[in-house]
Amino acid sequence: MSATASGRRPRVARVICALAAALLAAAGCSPDPDPAPGPMAATPSTAPTTAPPDGKPGGTLRLLTGQMPSGDPGWADEPGEQAFARLVTRQLYSYPTDTDVTRATIPRPDLAVGEPVVTMGGTVYTVRLRSAARWNTPSQRRITATDVARGFKRMCAPPVPSPLRGYYAATIRGFAEYCAQLAVSPVADVSALIEGGSISGVEVVGDDTIEFHLVRPVNDFVDVLALPASSPVPLEALAYPPDSPEYLDNLISAGPYRFVSEPDGDYRLSRNPSWSGSSDGIRRALPDHITVTDGLDAETIAERIEAGEGDMALDGEVPRDQLDTLTGDADERLVVGPTGTVVTLVVGLNGPSAAALREQQVRTALAYCVDRVAVTGALGGPPLAAPTAQLLQEPMTGYEEYDPYPAEEGTGAPQRCAEGLANNPGGRVTALSLLTTDSAADAQVAEALRVAFARADIRLDVRVRSREQYRQAVSDPQQQFWDLALTRISPGWFGDAARTVYQPLLDGMWMGPRPADGGYRRPDLQARFEAASEASPAAMAGETWAALERTVLADAAVLPLAVSYPARLHSATVQAFTIIPSLGTADPTAVSLSS
Repeated sequence: MSATASGRRPRVARVICALAAALLAAAGCSPDPDPAPGPMAATPSTAPTTAPPDGKPGGTLRLLTGQMPSGDPGWADEPGEQAFARLVTRQLYSYPTDTDVTRATIPRPDLAVGEPVVTMGGTVYTVRLRSAARWNTPSQRRITATDVARGFKRMCAPPVPSPLRGYYAATIRGFAEYCAQLAVSPVADVSALIEGGSISGVEVVGDDTIEFHLVRPVNDFVDVLALPASSPVPLEALAYPPDSPEYLDNLISAGPYRFVSEPDGDYRLSRNPSWSGSSDGIRRALPDHITVTDGLDAETIAERIEAGEGDMALDGEVPRDQLDTLTGDADERLVVGPTGTVVTLVVGLNGPSAAALREQQVRTALAYCVDRVAVTGALGGPPLAAPTAQLLQEPMTGYEEYDPYPAEEGTGAPQRCAEGLANNPGGRVTALSLLTTDSAADAQVAEALRVAFARADIRLDVRVRSREQYRQAVSDPQQQFWDLALTRISPGWFGDAARTVYQPLLDGMWMGPRPADGGYRRPDLQARFEAASEASPAAMAGETWAALERTVLADAAVLPLAVSYPARLHSATVQAFTIIPSLGTADPTAVSLSS
C-alpha cells in the first residue's frame, strides 16, 4: 500500500462531479427484488451450507495497526489491507468465515445473485448482481455492473498501478492492452479516460449484469473475482488518486461499516445504514462499532493487546520473543492459521556459480544440503512453521505429498551434498552466496542454512539487502550477483490456487510482483501450466497440477524449505476469531466480543 499524498486535480474533479450529479439524478433507491437467477454452471463457487461460527453481536472492536490502510481495494495486497477491505467493500464472490479449511477456501456469491453462467467453451462468464446492494451515499445508490467494471479499469491507473493486476492481465481479454494504453496517458487525464474507456473483455450488459471474456478457459476465475481488487468502485472515487490518503478521507462504503469520525487520531466506524445483512451472506457484521488506532510498532501492538487495550492487529506479525512466550504457555489468545507462506530457496542460474548451478547434479545436491527441520526451528517451530519439500500445500488442488530428494526426515544429508558439489561437470563448488532481506526472520533462516551447508564444508556467504534493494536484485535474472536467494511464495488464495504459486514463478510475461527470479525456464512448462489451469473437472486439474509440481521439484531450481503460518494475537475480550486463509487473518466483521 502506498500512502503517498497527491494533489487534487480540479479539472478531472469537475468532470467526475458532473458525471456523478447526472448519475445521482438518474439513480433510484427503491428496494427492487433481486433478478431471478438464470441457469447456473457448475463452478467452484458453491460450498456446502454450514452453520455460522459461534458469536454474538455487539460491542466495539479495537483494531491496532502500524499504518492505516487507504481503503482502496484495488491495491489491497497485504493481510491488514484485505482485512480492512472486509469492512467497507464487497466483491462479486468472497470467501466465508468457516472453521473448516476446505469450505473457507471456496468462494461463494457475495454481490452476485448466484454462480456465474459459463459459456463459449469456458471463455465467457456472465454474472448477475443483487439489486439490494447499495453505496453509502445520501440516496443509497445501487451498486451496478458499471461500478464493477470501473474497479477493474482503475487497477491500471498510473503512476503506480495495482500490484494485483497480473491475474487479470493474464486472464481477461484486453486487460493487458488497456493497462498499456493507460500507462502512457497523462496522469491528469486518467480518471476521465477510465470513465470513458473500456476493457474489451469486460462488458456491462445492464445495471444488473456483467460479462467477462477470457483469453482462454481457466478453472479458477471465480477465485480471481473474489480478490479485493475485483470490488466495485463508485464514480466519486475517480476524483482522488488511487491508494491515497484522499481516497481514504472520501471513502464511500459498500460494506457493513462506514466512517463516522476520527476522534483523537483514531478512526471510528459504525454500522452502514445502506448495508443490509439479508443481501450479504459473507459478512456477519457482529461488532456495533470499530475503532482503528494507527502509528504503532509491532511490539506496542502486542503489548496493548495483551494488556486488554486493543483487540486485534490489522497488520504485522507478533514479535518473536512474545511469540515464543505465548506458544510456550499455550496461550489461547494466540491463533495460528491453517495455511501460510512457503519459505523457499531459489537457485540463480545466471549468477557467479552459474556454470555449476545449471547442472542438474549440482542442484540435486543442494536439495541434500538444506536442513528443513533447522529452518522450521528458525521460523519458530511448530505450530508456527512446518518443514515442506513442496510449493503447493493443503488444501490446494493438486497437492500430493511428494519429496523427490528425501533426506533423514528433513535434516539433510551432508555427505551427498558434498559429493554432488565436488564432482560435477561445472566445476567444484566450495562456496555460494545467499541473498536475503534485512528482516530478523530472514537472518535466522540464513543462519540455519549457513550451518547446514557448513556440515558439507560449503561456505555460504550471506548478502543482506534492504527490502527495496532485494526486490531490485531478484527481479532481473540477467543481472544476478547471487547464487541463492531466500524468497517467500504467498498464494493469492487457496483451494483452486496452484496458479497463484506457479504463474508468478514460471511466466516470463507475468505482470506484477513475483518471488525471486532465478532464471528457471523450460519451454514445455508454459504449455503444461496452461493445460493445468484449463483442466476440468477438478480431479483432472488436480492430477495435472500434481504432475507439474513433480517436474518443478525434481529440477531443483526452486527448493521449498518450510511453511510459515500466520500467528495472530487477540485480546481476552474476543470470543470468536477464525483466520480466513485468503486473508491470513480474521475477518473483523466476524469477530465477536464478550462485552
